[in-house]
Amino acid sequence: MARLFEYQGKQLLKASKVPIPQGEVATNPQEAKKIAEKIGKPVAIKSQVWAGGRGKAGGIKFAEHAIDAEIVANEILGSEIKKLKVEKVLVEEKLDIDKEYYIGVIVDSSREVRAPVIMFSTEGGMDIESVPPEKIATVTVDVLRGFRLYDALNLALKLKVPTKFLPGVAQAISGLFKTFKEYNCRTAEINPLIITKDGKVFA
Repeated sequence: MARLFEYQGKQLLKASKVPIPQGEVATNPQEAKKIAEKIGKPVAIKSQVWAGGRGKAGGIKFAEHAIDAEIVANEILGSEIKKLKVEKVLVEEKLDIDKEYYIGVIVDSSREVRAPVIMFSTEGGMDIESVPPEKIATVTVDVLRGFRLYDALNLALKLKVPTKFLPGVAQAISGLFKTFKEYNCRTAEINPLIITKDGKVFA
């Protein structure tokens, strides 16, 4: 089973028209500095390892300036996050987060379903297993009919996503499912899908 680093997953989402933050991958501190200079604003330096909980483990840090990005990248590169050595970092613009959502797609292989199930939650940033059921909306995809943008809108409406954010959130839900389908995934998620304080949607 193939696994993707965060930056690889984001490139697939971008191809499915899901907005992602501006950023690039660095393999050494000097590259991190150049990327931060190009972005020209505070950045997040994110370890690229196959593990969740990177932030709590010290694998995600922030830098106000390019020289800080070089120092932080130097600290993270070569370190171990959950017994995995960090060989790459994603340097991307730091976003001013106002709200976090969760989107996930899994295959329900039970005899009664045998179809993809899309989950949407108002509680992004958490493990979906920890979210109360009343804060999760789901839809089972009819594999013959497919999944359309208005299905994504209806899923977001179930949890009362504000009207002004509905188009962006629905596009992200639809884009994640498109990626899931095109690459024959067993599971795919955006966690979190964020709304910035100026009203933009990013995976």
